[in-house]
Amino acid sequence: MLSREKLEAYLEKEDIEYHLDEEDPDRILVVFQTKALSNVSLDITILNSRTVLFLSRLPLSVPPEHRAAVCEYITRVNYGVVLGGFEMNLDEGDVNYKIVGALGRENEIDREAFCRLLYLGNSMLDKYAPGILAILYGGKTAAEAYQSFTKSNN
Repeated sequence: MLSREKLEAYLEKEDIEYHLDEEDPDRILVVFQTKALSNVSLDITILNSRTVLFLSRLPLSVPPEHRAAVCEYITRVNYGVVLGGFEMNLDEGDVNYKIVGALGRENEIDREAFCRLLYLGNSMLDKYAPGILAILYGGKTAAEAYQSFTKSNN
């Protein structure tokens, strides 16, 4: 069975500093510095005894005038993504990378799988946030940001 204590043990083995949410006993908060971004917040929430949510939050809000373009950009990105996906709150402009991990029949999550889920959202933010920043600060359209990203990664 999945428990906060088990997730805490995995984080401690990885030597990751974390904070417990005082209001939600099933939620753990971690702040990362990634290659491209500072202060990426990762919320780890146990949804039920077999399911855990990993939510990596972009450390800025998209202004209203850019939300449609960023929404198009993350839709283009999500089309080829296999595990997880980007989402944006259209009212607030918050952008997250969301992954849901489900336990197998053994009701256990091994350390390797946990680490993959733990770091995937940050890796995806590092990989695709430059396109969002190109829209916000570089005057690029969603298509231009996506095309320049795909060309630079081939």
